[in-house]
Amino acid sequence: MADQSPPPEAPKKTGIENEEFFDAKFSIEAIQNEPYEDGFTWRTIVGAFFISFVMLPGLIFMGLMIGYDMGTAAEWVTIILFVEVARRSFLTLRKQELYMLKYTAGQLTHMAGGISIGGGIFGMLVYFRYLRNSDAFHTFGIAHQVPDWVAPYGDAAYNVFTHPVWYPAIIVTIASMTLSKLTQLSLGFLAYKATADVEKLPFPLAPIAAEGAIALAETSQDKNKRGYRQYCFSLGAIIGAVFGIIYVGVPTLSNAFLDQTLTIIPIPFLDLTTTMERYLPTAPIGITLNLGLIFFGFVLPWRVCMGMVASTFLFQLILNPFVFYPLGWLPTWTPGKSAIQTNVSNALDLYLSMGIGIAFAILCVGLYGMGKSWMKYRNNKDQDEDGFDIKAFWRQDKPRGDVKTWLAIGVYSGVSLIYVIFCNYLVNGNLPPDVEPFPIYWLVLFAYVWTPMNTYINARMSGIAGQHAGIPFVTEGAIFASQHRGVAIWFAPLPIANYGKFADELRETQLTRTKFTSILKAELLAFPLLIIASFIFWSYIVTLGDIPSDRYPFVEQFWPQYATMQGVWASSMQEGQTLLFQSLKLEVIITSFIGSIGLFSGFSAAGLSHQYIYGGITTVTQLPHMAILIFVGALLGRFFFMRKFGKERWTNYTPILAVGFAAGMGLTGMLSIAINFLWASIGASF
Repeated sequence: MADQSPPPEAPKKTGIENEEFFDAKFSIEAIQNEPYEDGFTWRTIVGAFFISFVMLPGLIFMGLMIGYDMGTAAEWVTIILFVEVARRSFLTLRKQELYMLKYTAGQLTHMAGGISIGGGIFGMLVYFRYLRNSDAFHTFGIAHQVPDWVAPYGDAAYNVFTHPVWYPAIIVTIASMTLSKLTQLSLGFLAYKATADVEKLPFPLAPIAAEGAIALAETSQDKNKRGYRQYCFSLGAIIGAVFGIIYVGVPTLSNAFLDQTLTIIPIPFLDLTTTMERYLPTAPIGITLNLGLIFFGFVLPWRVCMGMVASTFLFQLILNPFVFYPLGWLPTWTPGKSAIQTNVSNALDLYLSMGIGIAFAILCVGLYGMGKSWMKYRNNKDQDEDGFDIKAFWRQDKPRGDVKTWLAIGVYSGVSLIYVIFCNYLVNGNLPPDVEPFPIYWLVLFAYVWTPMNTYINARMSGIAGQHAGIPFVTEGAIFASQHRGVAIWFAPLPIANYGKFADELRETQLTRTKFTSILKAELLAFPLLIIASFIFWSYIVTLGDIPSDRYPFVEQFWPQYATMQGVWASSMQEGQTLLFQSLKLEVIITSFIGSIGLFSGFSAAGLSHQYIYGGITTVTQLPHMAILIFVGALLGRFFFMRKFGKERWTNYTPILAVGFAAGMGLTGMLSIAINFLWASIGASF
């Protein structure tokens, strides 16, 4: 029977037996005629409180200790938990409810890019407190010039958040976040109307998240579904939990019970730079021993992994010690520097300029690719279609939950005006007499020209090819062009942003047949809830010990590097501060730009994927420590597991294993942190 061909109408076999758990047998187009429903229900509210008061402490500690972003894991853990509870309670969850759970979880678990700080505004205030009072800012002579609405200065900064000294920073941060959220909702909606309704762009990647919610909804409705997805998730969760005990649990619990941090595995990485400096000078050598990177290597495209490891060996182990250093291009490095110190000195000597050139090359390649995709899309459109539907921009789709277009335009225009006035007051309100004000026309251009244009371009790129691209150093370029010498401008909440991703989320919302008003309700819940939870947990965490300190290995290692680079930029326009302009080398920028364009062109001519280049770029200007384990995971996946299970089956397994690992490690971390909290509260009495 196995050799008989299936009838024409039978579904194609995937090679995975009994794949039913979380496996949706549907076509997403088939549900597009269903009515829109509200996804914001009491289940969404319960999920938001669960994330805010159960998962958020774990997310904060994971960021401080290991720089770990469990945001995506938190989303899926919440969704899967609610699905399983509903199954056992004989309840069903609609796809609209599940998608709104995912959306709300994403808003609550967002981590600040680059610095791995989660937990809302008070986490950022702790980071800014460190920046203003750091050795780097004192060295650059700007610590006293940073305004109090960023963070207090000196010993006053270590008062509790309820102390009046913190009021300016808290008020400014909440006000700027509110203005940013209103501009995101209004301008993101307008960009979606222009790209999805007027241009009818397909948004090719949006169905992925939508299909996940729909598949889980079907699982919730079918009580008997079981299969490979459940077992993959469980296996990944067990591995993650065991590793989490070693990697996170031991340091956290030892700190609570022994008043010292014991680490079995070095956090955040094993630094071998000083050991190998005799043979490989200027090479920041180390390895991150986080097992999660192997699971990341399972999922990451093979070409990207190859690019990462090739770039690591080429730049860090060959060019740095044997070419750049002998030529005198890395003059500030001295023996005895750690990996992070070596990376900072290399960045100021060479890689900051190289990164700028590469960034502009990526921008040009992205814009060129967008143009090609757009032309291909337009050429392949059915000629019987009418093309653009301009009237759709003004048409209100009430069943979908649209607001009136003129109302969105009015909100954006009014909020942007407030944004400009607010920012102008912060930047120019208390300038010294010898400092010229920052020109307000730059703020107007940011708010009314650049941000709408950048948002539309990115929404369009995502609508056509599922890609986003940003133009680098726009803010820095405007500050340099203005010749403004104030420090406040570098920390001001400027009205410059890219809200193109919100168009993706609206498209996912539409595909799940969820009313847009559900997002507004979720935002009205998540925004104040995150502020409250952030205040509660960060107020408690800062009492447990200094941040950074050896209690939190990641921030102890990386925050000084961030402070140094931030200080370089913020002090660049000060008299006597020439470090940035000495670091910016025009010839290196131009050479790296031309070289990158040539590399992209050469790969295209040879028929090779650009993924190799994009993978390599990630390790050119960053520490290469993660590349090794990622590559190990890629090798295991490609040459062992893929041969054992088959390419299609392994491709289905890997994302679920990775999410399960992140969930298991995150839950173990949260349990350890809960015990730490409890012991810190009552342990002194025993």
